[in-house]
Amino acid sequence: MDNLQKANKRVHKQQAKPEATKIGGLLNLSDNLCENCGHRYRHADETGRRAWCSRCMTVYRRKGSLKPDTAEVIISKTVEPLYVAASLDDLDDVVAEKLTTLSPGRDVFMFGTVGAGKTHAMAALIRHYVYEGFECRRINFDDFCVEVRSTMTPAPTQTEWDLIKPMKEIDKLFIDDLGIRAKQETDFAYVTLYSILNKRQERRLPTFISSNKNIQQLGQQFDARIASRLSTAEVIELRGKDRRKE
Repeated sequence: MDNLQKANKRVHKQQAKPEATKIGGLLNLSDNLCENCGHRYRHADETGRRAWCSRCMTVYRRKGSLKPDTAEVIISKTVEPLYVAASLDDLDDVVAEKLTTLSPGRDVFMFGTVGAGKTHAMAALIRHYVYEGFECRRINFDDFCVEVRSTMTPAPTQTEWDLIKPMKEIDKLFIDDLGIRAKQETDFAYVTLYSILNKRQERRLPTFISSNKNIQQLGQQFDARIASRLSTAEVIELRGKDRRKE
């Protein structure tokens, strides 16, 4: 390697390192956080106008190139047909405002009686986020339990890691109907769910969970670890008559 190549290599390494200022001899890495989400290291885009992290830039570009027809196809693959037309305009103004003014990375725990509109609200939020450029995934907790059990069969079609890896990395993860089954039936599923929720919180990726039980009830009847993880979430209670009967 000649001197010019060595010099270029040194410059490349210096550019790759996050800039930081020193405070009392210690590095202040917060000076180099994304100006959009405030959680990850920022990287100036090709125009030099945005000092955002790579994830925020990806979402920004995805939104800019997203066509309405494509967005509707994505929504139809993410939510069930019954809720495909759900919109934030359908929700109570207070609930809609809470859902659209969340700080980046904030989890949401939504609970209420059967038929109060939890799944509808989750679908409406998925529609909103898809049009904002985010990748979303929705799972029903009952279905999740079945998938977890399928990884423990003699000849599984996928491993546990195959199942949980995408859930740990997706922009927005939605988990519907948490806590319906008895813990004894799904203990391994709860451990797996805890692993997903824990990693997503470490990565500051929000998870949206709905249940017919509040956090305290989940902790007492199902899993205290998950209840603890949800203690920092935005808690929204939905009340009202059974929408399905209406």
